[in-house]
Amino acid sequence: MSNNNSYLPSEIANNIENNVKEEVKFKDFFFDETTGKFSGQVVEGVEALKGWIYFALRIARYRYPIYSWNYGCELETVINKTYDEEYLNSEVKRFIEEALLINPYITSIDDVSVEKENEKLNVSCKVETKYGDLYVSI
Repeated sequence: MSNNNSYLPSEIANNIENNVKEEVKFKDFFFDETTGKFSGQVVEGVEALKGWIYFALRIARYRYPIYSWNYGCELETVINKTYDEEYLNSEVKRFIEEALLINPYITSIDDVSVEKENEKLNVSCKVETKYGDLYVSI
């Protein structure tokens, strides 16, 4: 009978640790919201997610064939409509969650606030990510 140490718990744990791949950080080009332009600089983590979130919430879902039907947001469907405040708040939260939670680096959406001014909808929320929290206003 051979003495094989690979069955020891410490060896099994080492093998598991060595085989676990490190999660790849989310990377994207830096998007400057004030100028509306990409800088060409590649950023990671929260900074990369800011640009992704910006576009995911502003691109109308199902409108442009270049984008997947999983990408974009349906917020425009509640603008200019007369809804009960509670219903409007729940729909806006649902639309934001559907738009953002497809990204595996975003873990939850909280503190959604909706203000309706005639034909304008002001929305803010907290986006919890694997890299930290972001506060978003659109």
